[in-house]
Parts: sequence; C-alpha cells; structure tokens
Amino acid sequence: MLLLKWASFMTKTVPCGNELHKFLIWDTAGQERFHSLAPMYYRGSAAAVIVYDITKQDSFYTLKKWVKELKEHGPENIVMAIAGNKCDLSDIR
Repeated sequence: MLLLKWASFMTKTVPCGNELHKFLIWDTAGQERFHSLAPMYYRGSAAAVIVYDITKQDSFYTLKKWVKELKEHGPENIVMAIAGNKCDLSDIR
C-alpha cells in the first residue's frame, strides 16, 4: 500500500487592535518532495518561520537552504524567523 503524506495547511485569524491578521500556515514537515512547491507556499508572504530539529544536524543544514531559497526567490521584504524544535531533547543534541 502506498501512503502519501501531503503538506498540512491551516488558517488562523488573530485580532490586533482594530485590525484582523490572517495567517496561512503551511507545514511540509521538511519533506524534500514539497521543495518544488515552495514558491506556492511563500508567494505573497509577509513572514516565514523556518523550523529545524535541534537533534539532527542535517535538519540544521536544510534550514540554511530554506533561508537561501527565501532570500533569492521569496518576497523582497519577507521577515524570517528561525525556531529550533525538540528543545526538550537537548541532551541528544
């Protein structure tokens, strides 16, 4: 049996003062097969949070690729944030 894992997507609208901010959240779980679809994810984005697994060095190097991708092909003024995931496992870092 072939199982396909698609990117997860959700929206969240957050009030801030008199404004509503709508977040479109894509989670590819770092799967390389979604890399070619990346422009669809970040097109028109104001910000991106790039998450890496602190317990896997390869994840950190992939993070660098995503930062480069966004700088070269993302929106001109996109704001990027980096987050280390699995901080509770820092003993196997």
